[in-house]
Amino acid sequence: MKLESELISLTKQYGGDYGINHSKRILNIIDTIGKNYSFDSEVVRISVYLHDWGGYSPWKKDGIDHVERSVEVAREYLVDKIVDKKKIEHIIECIANHHNGKKDKSIEAQLISDADGIDYIGTIGIVREFSTKPRELRKAFESSQARMEKVKQNICIKESRIIVEERIERMKRIFTQLIEETDNIF
Repeated sequence: MKLESELISLTKQYGGDYGINHSKRILNIIDTIGKNYSFDSEVVRISVYLHDWGGYSPWKKDGIDHVERSVEVAREYLVDKIVDKKKIEHIIECIANHHNGKKDKSIEAQLISDADGIDYIGTIGIVREFSTKPRELRKAFESSQARMEKVKQNICIKESRIIVEERIERMKRIFTQLIEETDNIF
């Protein structure tokens, strides 16, 4: 699909390795958690590549949440790319809901929000959190722990809960090791 190739290229350009790899991980997670569901894979793929664009240059705006900004950017971008306005609105719904645990959203939005949350926990979640606070290890530790609980509460799909529980257990083991190795001084 030409549009998907363009989205991949632009996500890499604007989001760098972080942006494209985050999107790829989300799609891999959706392949796992979405096996037992019927969903529009085109809507999912387009939404995943666009979901964080509002947090990347040149679109990021101080004081505006990246989700809100991503909705604006995606709407502007898609208007000339997709003729079917219902499909555009479906994509926008997925982007707008990618950080919440509301159950009253499409299966595509549920898959994306679950997969996005899963990508913030486990070993990758710890690495992501600590890389944003390399000189504030205690804050990174605390925010990683808080994120575990938030993701757990926001999960919509049964298959996601299994992965979340496994990743949370992995995080707890890593945190226990961190505390032991540092005598809780970090």
